[in-house]
Amino acid sequence: MSKLIVKFNNDVVDHVDIKQGDMKIGRKPGCDVFLDNLAVSGEHANIFTIGEDSFVQDLGSTNGTFINNKRITKHHLRNGDQVMIGKHTLTYMSDQASKPNEDFAKTVIINPSSHAATATPPEPRPIPTPPPPPPMDRNGALFVLSGPNSGKRIELTKSVTNLGKTGKRAGTITRGREGYTLAPGEDEIPKLNGRSIAPNGEILKNGDIVEVAGTRLQFYFK
Repeated sequence: MSKLIVKFNNDVVDHVDIKQGDMKIGRKPGCDVFLDNLAVSGEHANIFTIGEDSFVQDLGSTNGTFINNKRITKHHLRNGDQVMIGKHTLTYMSDQASKPNEDFAKTVIINPSSHAATATPPEPRPIPTPPPPPPMDRNGALFVLSGPNSGKRIELTKSVTNLGKTGKRAGTITRGREGYTLAPGEDEIPKLNGRSIAPNGEILKNGDIVEVAGTRLQFYFK
């Protein structure tokens, strides 16, 4: 189980277990992580956890949220990261290690029917296989935020990852030189952060929300 070690002026004052979903950090009574100091805003930051991964996001605080001395708006937490809020330091500790699945299927079934198998179905149409992408500094992944597979993580290790229901390709994510590109599928135009994507696709950024095949997913760089 992940947790936060809360320090004030380098003295440990609390240990907080990380729970799934949202956890508010602030000076306002009722916050999941209560920090009683004038340098802390009422609702200063939020930690969102899904599966084994946690993200911290500043909530427009007056004095800002810092990770390892760098001011951030949103950050994917890793074991040992120090979240600095005013004079408080919250050290993120996780006993879970990410285990990328190098053999993940080329087609990801994100919204199967109740009787559908989880194995990769045959492609509805053959598509050309693009050349291997050049090396990238970071791999991408998706978190499933809704639907029957909510809480699962999808590793984007292939050149092309197809998204959709059984037998239907509702969208594709292509890994290329510029990063990861979300493009329309044969049967649907996915939405990116609440709006339909352009016909030629759009480059994904860390934290983007993708809506496709009746499912919401969040893209992030590992």
